[in-house]
Amino acid sequence: MTSRRLVARLVVLALALPPALAFAKIPVGVPIARLSTTEKVIALSFDDGPRDSVVFDSLMAILAHRNVHATFFVIGSELVLHPELAGRLLAAGHELGNHTWTHPHLDSIPVDSVRVELARTDSLLRALGVRGRILFRPPYGETDEAVLKELKHEHRVVALFDVDPSYDFPTLSSPDSVVAKTVNWLGPGSILVMHPWYERSDTTLAMVPLIVDWLQRLGYRVTTVSDLLKTRHAKPELSLYHRPE
Repeated sequence: MTSRRLVARLVVLALALPPALAFAKIPVGVPIARLSTTEKVIALSFDDGPRDSVVFDSLMAILAHRNVHATFFVIGSELVLHPELAGRLLAAGHELGNHTWTHPHLDSIPVDSVRVELARTDSLLRALGVRGRILFRPPYGETDEAVLKELKHEHRVVALFDVDPSYDFPTLSSPDSVVAKTVNWLGPGSILVMHPWYERSDTTLAMVPLIVDWLQRLGYRVTTVSDLLKTRHAKPELSLYHRPE
């Protein structure tokens, strides 16, 4: 076989490899809170929604202005009402992840129902153009042993977070105080989650550009969760909040 034919064959084989191999060192069925790395990279993610509102347009403009791509963990039952938003997110270079169909407490429903929640949302995401590995984030960050066993069986990469401003700093009323505290808690390999669609959406939306600008001034690259998980020489860390018993 000539070298040219060999290279062509290798390219074909590489393209045929399952997307799971992109995360060869990332365990499946294990809630990952962050990566242990010295590289100044942080993942930005948004949970729930998306909804067809002024918030969506404003958020897209904020991220585009800063050349930042984020991961949107979407609820299937909400996305199906606004499928055009998926196209806009994908066209802008953002990532879509699975956040179930109805946002239930997974540790309080049968495993069969968990399977349906994930599969139904996966099918919608595929139909809307998502390719490759679909990351999963359980609602409320909640899992139990039965759920984790199912996630491992399905080879799911479970992406949680290590900083959630709305959960970590509920008593801080000043957005500036929340922003300062958030940036102080973040570090290399962190996964930040924010919830811009519901109550206090104006406050959350106002904090996004402040946090991103601050991080970029500190020399951080703000990116998607999948991009973060491809960081070389990095070790996944289990969720500090939801480590399985």
